[in-house]
Amino acid sequence: MPGVLHLRGEELVEQPVLDDAGNVLLWNGEIFGGIAVPDGMNDTQVLMAQLLECGNESDLLSVMSLIRGPWAFVYWQKSTRKLWFGRDVFGRRSLLVHFPKHENDVLILTSVAHKPDSASELQDCNVVYEELPADGLYCMDFNKRNSYPMVTLFAWENSHLPSADTTCSDLPQEFSDTNNTTNGFPMRIQCGAKLTSNIPPVNTSLPNPEDTDWIMRMETNLQQLSADSANMCDYVDSSLSSAAEELVQVLSDSVKIRIGNQVQYCQQCITNTLRHQQTLIRVDEEPRRGCCEDEKLSVCLEHATVKCEIPCRRAKVAILFSGGLDSAVIAALVDRCLPAEEPIDLLNVAFEQRQSSQQQRKPAACSNTLNTTYDVPDRLTGRIAVQELRSINPGRTWNFVEINVTKEELQKERATRISHLLYPLQTVLDDSIGCATWFAARGVGYLVNTDGPPKPYTSHARVVLVGMGADEQLAGYARHRIKFRDLGWPGLVQEVQLEIARISHRNLGRDDRIICDHAKEARFPFLDEAVISFLSLLPMWKKALLSLPRGLGEKLLLRIAAEQLGLCKTSRFPKRAIQFGSRIAKLEKSNEKASDICERL
Repeated sequence: MPGVLHLRGEELVEQPVLDDAGNVLLWNGEIFGGIAVPDGMNDTQVLMAQLLECGNESDLLSVMSLIRGPWAFVYWQKSTRKLWFGRDVFGRRSLLVHFPKHENDVLILTSVAHKPDSASELQDCNVVYEELPADGLYCMDFNKRNSYPMVTLFAWENSHLPSADTTCSDLPQEFSDTNNTTNGFPMRIQCGAKLTSNIPPVNTSLPNPEDTDWIMRMETNLQQLSADSANMCDYVDSSLSSAAEELVQVLSDSVKIRIGNQVQYCQQCITNTLRHQQTLIRVDEEPRRGCCEDEKLSVCLEHATVKCEIPCRRAKVAILFSGGLDSAVIAALVDRCLPAEEPIDLLNVAFEQRQSSQQQRKPAACSNTLNTTYDVPDRLTGRIAVQELRSINPGRTWNFVEINVTKEELQKERATRISHLLYPLQTVLDDSIGCATWFAARGVGYLVNTDGPPKPYTSHARVVLVGMGADEQLAGYARHRIKFRDLGWPGLVQEVQLEIARISHRNLGRDDRIICDHAKEARFPFLDEAVISFLSLLPMWKKALLSLPRGLGEKLLLRIAAEQLGLCKTSRFPKRAIQFGSRIAKLEKSNEKASDICERL
């Protein structure tokens, strides 16, 4: 059953979309560029019109390669009897697949699937899903009557991803056409023409003697910074400052596109108006309970159209906000792009930490009782970062939402909902990040402002900005330091290439499923095509200098950009993963590795 968020266009467009020619489109994506989407139009309608004009497979490949933005799609082209499906080059939207294993089996494509409830049920289950690799476009040809359709993969080219060089021998064994098969089973996949990704490869150049002199000069200058120094820009040359300014600009453009392409009313407005069953409702005098104050709404349910005559005053944009470098930069850029009267929700998640009175260094005579605290590292950095944001723009309403999760609530929601959203992923790392992201995106917590006690608050923003992609592109992980220490610049360049290549296989489909469960959409400013292209073309030493201390050398370029935005304290925060910053990691079991199969899922 398809679900529609209706973030764009004046009218809700039902899924799937059928045209007069008998073509069928299921679209889970956003066209942020490459194909023009007129104001007031839904991008699903625009894409359907473009695909209708495609007379052959080359035309269709050309249309899909133009799209800038996240997407997963399924398209039945009736005139050619071909079924097309796939994901964008970074896999920013979820698409799960069950390929048929025998002649009575069927192909199933879905955004999310129900997980078998037990190991024995999983073993007995005939329908097992996996995430469709973001290798390119898949096409199933139904013109051959006497055999099961062959699948052709049109793999991405001109990309730094390994899929750029995909051959049939690189595909999973059960999908490769090199297998001996009977009546077309297991499924066979052959490789077709390449699909242009429009993303340049990562700059793999290594420093020459002149570059080495520059690196040594920058390292010497920046090593003079004390721990609380705020002016990195005074210690770097104009080329690095200019690169940071360019990064601010391309990121600002990315953020502007992602917060602008949505209808300007919140989740609660839609919920309240669509509860009514009449064809036309007008609210002229008294606002309904739970509705935006003083708003006048009209809704035509026949066409599923909601209009706000007086703008909704709730936040339309939320940010997964640890207070770390990436999320703080996104928040500062949203502030630059959003009208001054619009509030911004900063969603900060923490898992309960139970400490004994002795652990809290109370006198030995005190009873050893357990006390609960939510002052985890991300909560503390979040409070510092929101103070900086309020200093940058004191006129903005910054909703710092403290989301506190007990162990019991975690276990309940994981069992009933989150485990199914994570499926088919099942590692400890997926569990930790998925659970933390689910509670953060839900947005149910306490609003903490500068004055007065905390009060219950629920974020109704339908667009959630996520900082994914910065660490991969700017050498933000600890393993990047290890590679640089052991193998120098060649090792670091290779590791960053691998990091970017692994994004689609490791993270984004999961995050899409998790966040969409709340009728909200994840958007990733650091994974905008223009941002990726800009960073990919820079030499590695203009992005990170890993001989410098932690909290400075990694993601150096972004730290300078943050300082230019006024985030002086936040620009020096070291990298901390959400599972550690929120303290969900090891909450229930302390001897697990991230790659272990999670027994709780």
